[in-house]
Amino acid sequence: MTFEVGQIIYLLSRKDARVYPAQVIEEIKRKTIEEELISYIIRLPDENRSEVLIEEVNAEIFTSIKDLEANMIENAHNQIKSLLSKTVSLEKVFKPIISKQQIELSTQGPEANQDKVEIDLGNGMTGKINIDELPVRG
Repeated sequence: MTFEVGQIIYLLSRKDARVYPAQVIEEIKRKTIEEELISYIIRLPDENRSEVLIEEVNAEIFTSIKDLEANMIENAHNQIKSLLSKTVSLEKVFKPIISKQQIELSTQGPEANQDKVEIDLGNGMTGKINIDELPVRG
């Protein structure tokens, strides 16, 4: 990745959930017989205005807030999907009393009976069941 001296970059820390801006303050070019190496020194926003080689920073580097945000949203989305997937696989330890159709509590204002649930039967149809009347299997 190449940068311009003076450019602001964004560092997404790998060790904690933090984002830091940094400024590229120096470009260093080294040329050997085999290759040309380019490295950068960045200034951090701490009170000492620390300067470090970009390679020494334990962070993902982004050149725009928009790209950083998209990456963070994708990471969060993937973590949520992973947690939900693990949850669904864990629920298999339970014996279902009611078929695996979604059950939602009825929320029809003050008359709502806490013992009744509304079941989504699919195709836009719903049904209400009194929980107290369900047979319990052991």
